[in-house]
Amino acid sequence: MSLKTIFSFILLTVLALPFMASADEFRERTFIDHYTKLTMENRDRLETLTDNVQNGELFQKMRQKARISSLTNDERQMLREAWGQLLYSHLQLNLVIDKLASYEKEIVDDEFLKDDYFTIQYAAYLAQYKSAIAFIRAMRTIPTTDKVLNESFAELGLESRTFARFKFEYLNIKKFTEYSGYRIQGLTNKVSVSPLSLGIEKDEDYIGKFNRYKGFLYTMKNAGRITAHLLFKIYFPLQKNISEWMGDERVARGNEFLINQEQIKIIHSKLRAGDVLIERREWYLSNIGLPGFWPHAALYIGRPEERAYLEQDPEVIEWVKSEGIESGSFEELLASRHKETYQESLGQDESKHDYRVLEAMSEGVVYTSLEHSANADSLAVIRPRLSNLDIAKGLLTSLTYQGRPYDFNFDFRTDSTVVCSELIYYTYQPTKEKNGLYFPVTTTMGRPVVTPNNIIKEFTETYGTDKQQYDLVVFLDGNDKKREAVFSDIEMLKTTWNRPKWFIFTQNKKK
Repeated sequence: MSLKTIFSFILLTVLALPFMASADEFRERTFIDHYTKLTMENRDRLETLTDNVQNGELFQKMRQKARISSLTNDERQMLREAWGQLLYSHLQLNLVIDKLASYEKEIVDDEFLKDDYFTIQYAAYLAQYKSAIAFIRAMRTIPTTDKVLNESFAELGLESRTFARFKFEYLNIKKFTEYSGYRIQGLTNKVSVSPLSLGIEKDEDYIGKFNRYKGFLYTMKNAGRITAHLLFKIYFPLQKNISEWMGDERVARGNEFLINQEQIKIIHSKLRAGDVLIERREWYLSNIGLPGFWPHAALYIGRPEERAYLEQDPEVIEWVKSEGIESGSFEELLASRHKETYQESLGQDESKHDYRVLEAMSEGVVYTSLEHSANADSLAVIRPRLSNLDIAKGLLTSLTYQGRPYDFNFDFRTDSTVVCSELIYYTYQPTKEKNGLYFPVTTTMGRPVVTPNNIIKEFTETYGTDKQQYDLVVFLDGNDKKREAVFSDIEMLKTTWNRPKWFIFTQNKKK
């Protein structure tokens, strides 16, 4: 090798070093940004939740009523749902703390990264501690709360007396000592300036005031054996083989899903614009926070060629003309009413797959490809028993919601933000202008909601009757142990809405 070649190689290597370093730095910053965002989202949820249970109108009425009469079943369910939502965010924050603790060992020589990691861990810890205190204080003002929350909670698989253990964990001298240890540790690993700083300051102030004025009194009232664990963790009765439920980050099976691309091609051949996709992906903590076995729904809108059947329907043509489109073309109506949105719907995802699905995800209501949306572990596609005209009107409505933020509060009383099943609800909600579907509405935290699981429940209960609203297009049932999803039938689908959230641990057990 010539001297010139060696020199050139050394020069290129030296020039590349800053780019290599910046790539590592970028990956580390992406990691920090991700956990910062996850911590902020859960802190905000907890703050909204605790404010609601402290000051919300329905909870205030419950306080007044509970002093003179017993709580109704709906009110008891409200308490359980608030309890479940609190635990859901606590579990996610446990994931943040544990993940960063495991990575901390690898960055012992990087003081800046240690400060960033500590800041996120500390913010997550404070969010747990502050929300626990606020929740316990709020529950003390509602008579019979202890009895309600200490009952076993089948929806989350909680055993009895979980709330007692929760109070046990947070109302003791050991917890305050642990908190003081974090404060002392902050003198070494300084809290870095980040989006979490304001929340840290507010939570420190709240916890400090509580421990100064009421902490000792609460602790004495909750006297007993101090728990052995530093962090409160929920253990589910059917998950003795794992330490805790996996987090919103999918740590089991990575990005591998049971429905494969060949199956998705078969699914595609059966679909029609207007179909409803009901989906489940295993090993996500978010499955715990969402009601029922089926947590997600999406709308299949197809491509222009897949909506051609609507263009050929005389009723649709007449309606389109009445809307001011002389040609009677439904595609022309979509394009004229939703100019930018329509053009975007003709695009592709990063993998060059055509957009064919509209769905609400954490980033908002977006277009996705079928290859992405159907890449799940279990999937049911159901087709509304509506006329082509009503389907067309529903599709026209659905594009209105593209781009709107995701509704993390699951509040169906407003459409400024949208959750996945809410998109289906607004698409097929009956109006003066169109026939639609009946959606079973349940109440969560005093708010009316429609869940994907209840859509399947309603499908099951009305199938074969004059109230049947959907036909089954296809059902793929996932089997986590066998690592496969298989095409299944309607009878099996009808059993799924009643499956427990931990179904993957029991589906292969002998009966």
